Amino acid sequence: MHETGPAPPRISWPTLGDGRGRRIYAGAALIAAGLVLLAVALGAGAEPGIAGLPDAGPLTAWGLPLVRFCSDLCAVATVGTLLAAAVLAPPGSPERAACARAAGRWALGWALAIVASYLFTVSDVVAVPVPDLLAAPALLGSGLSILQARVLPLVLAVVVAAAVAARVPRLPKLVPLVLAVFGTLPVTYVGHAASATDHDIALSALMTHLVTVSLWAGGLGAVLAHFRRSAALPVVLARFSTLALCCFAGVAVSGVAAAWVRLNAPSDLWRSEYGWLLLAKTAALGVLALFGRAHRRRTVARAADRSVRIVFTRLAAGELIVMGAAMALAVALSRTPPPAPGGGHDGLLEYDLAPFRLTGLLTGLLTEIRPDPMILLLLALALAGYLAGVRRAGAWPPARTFAWCAGLALLGLVLLGGVGAYARAMLSMQAVQLTVLAVIAPVLLCRGAPLTLAARATTRPSPHGAPDSPHGASGSPHGAPDSPHGASDSRYGATGSWLPIRRPALLAVLPIAYMIAFPLLYRTGWLPWALFQHVPHLLTATLFFAGGLVVSWMLAGADPLPRPLSRTGRAVLLGSVVMVQLAVSAFLLLGPPVAQDWFLVVAPPGAPDPLTDQRLAGAVHLLAAATLVLLARPSGERDPVRPEAPHDEPAAGHGRPPVPEPGVEAGAGPSP
Repeated sequence: MHETGPAPPRISWPTLGDGRGRRIYAGAALIAAGLVLLAVALGAGAEPGIAGLPDAGPLTAWGLPLVRFCSDLCAVATVGTLLAAAVLAPPGSPERAACARAAGRWALGWALAIVASYLFTVSDVVAVPVPDLLAAPALLGSGLSILQARVLPLVLAVVVAAAVAARVPRLPKLVPLVLAVFGTLPVTYVGHAASATDHDIALSALMTHLVTVSLWAGGLGAVLAHFRRSAALPVVLARFSTLALCCFAGVAVSGVAAAWVRLNAPSDLWRSEYGWLLLAKTAALGVLALFGRAHRRRTVARAADRSVRIVFTRLAAGELIVMGAAMALAVALSRTPPPAPGGGHDGLLEYDLAPFRLTGLLTGLLTEIRPDPMILLLLALALAGYLAGVRRAGAWPPARTFAWCAGLALLGLVLLGGVGAYARAMLSMQAVQLTVLAVIAPVLLCRGAPLTLAARATTRPSPHGAPDSPHGASGSPHGAPDSPHGASDSRYGATGSWLPIRRPALLAVLPIAYMIAFPLLYRTGWLPWALFQHVPHLLTATLFFAGGLVVSWMLAGADPLPRPLSRTGRAVLLGSVVMVQLAVSAFLLLGPPVAQDWFLVVAPPGAPDPLTDQRLAGAVHLLAAATLVLLARPSGERDPVRPEAPHDEPAAGHGRPPVPEPGVEAGAGPSP
């Protein structure tokens, strides 16, 4: 049982009234000034002027990297404080509200930096000094025709929306967090990734890099600023430690992928200025790995001790300094041309495809690899999280583990292998990818019962039959994050409050939207739009995959639903989904050409003609319908979470959760 002790003593933070405090704040100010100067100096010298051409002047040359550094700093701080409010801070803690208020202030600074960045970017591109630009409103408005400046109004709108959403009390803090994370992504379209040889991999690597760095650095800053003297620090630090490890892996993998795309040869690392900056960032990442190791060994498990809190404060401050230096290097890297020339691909696909051969087709689909770092990381995290849950849960049916691993393997095959490479160039391969994402893989994943496993891994049975954990279902004395009542649904353990859809009305609408999306994809201009660029393609795949997960959750019966679904309801839902697949198959087999103009241009050598390829796509949807009938049988395995508790059967049978005994809170064990 968990024993609640007295709150840890507060740490007396240095003030300007004593000599030690003045030395600490003076050192921090010097370090901050040094980081700013480093960013400005590296950024200003990254693009030397050309003699004889007009120049925007020294104010733009030094001001542009400065405002970009400030924009990055405010963006990271906004994401970090919203992460703390939405994920790290226990509900009801005063630090949660403080993080939300701080996020609004950081978002204001981010918005001001975006406005200044627009001004300096236009000045830099049109080579007009800032005072002259301000005196010519027409010239200033021409920035909307400049690619580097065109995305900034969109980012500004997203930042303002995130700031407003953070101030709405009843709105879940995940909403402004998602908005803030999205606000960091539009700039990826105007950097070096936009002209890289493998545009899709470069773009995905940069997006992964920005998101993981923002969560990691911003989250650490928020923990240090708002929780160093809080009683919730042990809980917050344990949560952030797991997140930081995932972010470290994301930064490392995305950095390697970006370097692989932009460098001609390994020797470019020491023969080019771009390579020198990459080596410097790699060294900073190595230092951060040492900091993380020290945290895990010395602070995470003993954060309640006063002496350990002081150690954490010092380690976190040093880690943030290294992160600031890495951000300064990133500003310089964004203004340094890579040695690999841009535009090394032909056609509209943004990457080159090998000829398509029917002989040795399976080998070609396995060897034509597109190692998208974002997808690779998500699949790896899903696999690692599930296996960790199996190890923690104890007895677990091997068939469920096999189903989960098979679903992830299929996702990797159609997203990272040859199917993913040819999906934007051939309708048959696109149909294979779509049916696996939306029909087959979701059923396998849901038959793995991830929600039941999460409940088993995050709770343990108590003598009273209620979930028992050190702090209730959430592992926190305040309950699960974002849980309005401070407790999770006992059927899902600590994950109950994180489920995005728990309302039966929403569960009734989503399958209908999922089934309507298939004919809309092929009968409207949605498909050509999704195939034209990498990000729309990813968004479309994500939409169909999410819809497939919801429908498969209802069909598989391995995880509990908010409301029970009868056998008749499952049969009707399964029949409806199968009929949609049959209708799409008939349309592709017998209907007019679909996106023929696109496939005529981008089809690889050796591919079938567009009409024949469309007939193959229709056969794929027909096969998907038959496969769904075989896979979607309700799971016959009982919930292994608490088999010895007879009064839990309504929860396992998708009814209402069990009623706790008198004197025992729902979602918590007996008091010590």
